[in-house]
Amino acid sequence: GSLLLRALAEASNPRVSICGQEKDSSTAALAKLNMLLHGVSNAEIKVEDTLGNPQFTQYGMLSTFDVCVANPPFSQKNWLASDMLPDQYNRWTANLLPPTKCGDYAFLLHLISSMKADVGRGACILPHGVLFRGNAEYDIRKDIIDKHYIKGIIGLPPNIFFGTGIPASIIIIDKKNKDCRKGIFVIDAKDGFEKISKTNRLRPRDIKKITDTIKERKSISGYSYLANLDEIKANE
Repeated sequence: GSLLLRALAEASNPRVSICGQEKDSSTAALAKLNMLLHGVSNAEIKVEDTLGNPQFTQYGMLSTFDVCVANPPFSQKNWLASDMLPDQYNRWTANLLPPTKCGDYAFLLHLISSMKADVGRGACILPHGVLFRGNAEYDIRKDIIDKHYIKGIIGLPPNIFFGTGIPASIIIIDKKNKDCRKGIFVIDAKDGFEKISKTNRLRPRDIKKITDTIKERKSISGYSYLANLDEIKANE
């Protein structure tokens, strides 16, 4: 709920529709309450397993949106049920299938499939392992990069998310002008935070540095870099 509200706060049109799905009914109830407390009465928050039973569908396919954001559970095990292959929504195939023991790419593929063709934008928070793990995840990552879907990657500090201390990354997906994209803009923001008790937190100045650097696509030594697609392929 908070993630959707933050996205709404950045929207140029305050009358946009808000849709969200959550597996845990208690979390979904809190999200609905959060919407009402912030004066958002038209939000649709549905309860079900996003991968196994997506609730936003139309004519047997996933509904698509202008902007999608997600903070899925990291490396979810046993996410793949017997009736999810082949996937009726064409999110993955037998040749490009996320491993059963790790659902990170399943959530990313769901996000990509939920974005409007040619104009959809999105961001997904995932563990750093999605950037370099091999086998099936390598094949899926290569396919996504070959389609020029990834616009940028932001590496975050460790220990900033509830329930896990591992570092995470924000994968920025943008289908607009994808055919003109020559590379992926990477930011290493792992050192910009303040420590509060046992957790780390991004300060307003850390967030501003990230967003300003992305907007200006500015190369800063040791911090940001536009990696062209040939470099990415050469480094596997």
